Amino acid sequence: MAVNRPVPARGVVKALHTHEARLVALRARREREYDALLDAALRVLVRRGYERTRVEDIMREARISTRAFYRFCTGKGDVYLALFDRANRAAMTRLQGSLARQARPRARLEAYIDATLDLAYRERLRPEVRLFLTAPAELGARYGTSRITVAKAVNELHQQGLVTRRAGSGTRVTSPESSAGYGFGRLFL
Repeated sequence: MAVNRPVPARGVVKALHTHEARLVALRARREREYDALLDAALRVLVRRGYERTRVEDIMREARISTRAFYRFCTGKGDVYLALFDRANRAAMTRLQGSLARQARPRARLEAYIDATLDLAYRERLRPEVRLFLTAPAELGARYGTSRITVAKAVNELHQQGLVTRRAGSGTRVTSPESSAGYGFGRLFL
């Protein structure tokens, strides 16, 4: 016995496809808006620092409304963490790409060291690295990471010669020239 299934009207199918296409376009537009918001936030945070940046500064730079900002983020800390996550993912992608191009273990180790040191010495990445070297106290309180934990990590970087610390001027990434005595570069086994 044949089962007669109703055939949907052409108008319904067309409407469903149109609705789906609109959703895909809306998602793509929202993704572009979010990326533009993060790009603007990075520019402001690098220029002004976390403590001196206000949500209004980010919105002005991104040219978005308050409603648009809060559609994506709950506040300045949320933006900072999203930027940190994006930077971390980009660094891991670069690292994995460097390692994938090497077959020998020694070459992989050298590629790992080079990719890691690029974070400190690649001029394009330096402002972003400086921004993330200082974890704001309010984020530590909010997410359970103490300033002591962050201070220990920065101390280790300082002991390794990767950063310098001066009273009143904060922590800075060491330039390659001033850290020559620490033997940075390739590791020869």
